[in-house]
Amino acid sequence: AHPCAMPDADDDADAASRQRQHVSSSYSAVASKEGSCCVSVSPSLVGYSASDLSLSGVASANLGVGCGTPVRLASLKPEESVLDLGCGAGVDCILAAQEVGEAGTVVGVDMTQDMLAKARENSKHLPNVKYRLGEIEHLPATDGEFDAVISNCVINLSPEKDKVCREMFRVLKPGGRIAISDVVSKTDFMPEHLRTAEALAC
Repeated sequence: AHPCAMPDADDDADAASRQRQHVSSSYSAVASKEGSCCVSVSPSLVGYSASDLSLSGVASANLGVGCGTPVRLASLKPEESVLDLGCGAGVDCILAAQEVGEAGTVVGVDMTQDMLAKARENSKHLPNVKYRLGEIEHLPATDGEFDAVISNCVINLSPEKDKVCREMFRVLKPGGRIAISDVVSKTDFMPEHLRTAEALAC
């Protein structure tokens, strides 16, 4: 199932705002080592290779909060432009930069200043990697700017997934592509204890 096919957690604007704020606070804590996500995943279990992990910046950029390797799915080519939704500390941006080369461009978007500061530090040796502050429901990007959009375990956190999907297609060039690693529910049933802002933020 595709993450965009998931129903929104709540159509109420205030509830969406509360969920987004909780996600931001939770991941700021992860970035500053003051907290952790619900699950920390071993890099090898989600597809990162030994050569991936040996790249400069990757060790500190991989916070163990992803659920796959979208760069592998994207089939990136030299000179392409790539947008990473919810880039976190920059691990997938660093890997994407290896694929598109110095003539390509990688842009990471995150809603937390703490994550962006960490990402910029981890990627400072890569001049073609840039970061922008923003929400994935309102991307700080122009129409048709990118060849590919990638995302790693982030869309499930959004309370407005329909907006995320519209934004992805807006910023893609004609013929562009999307590569997503994420978690989905195969049933409409969700226990009450998983419907809280805290649970939805993980």
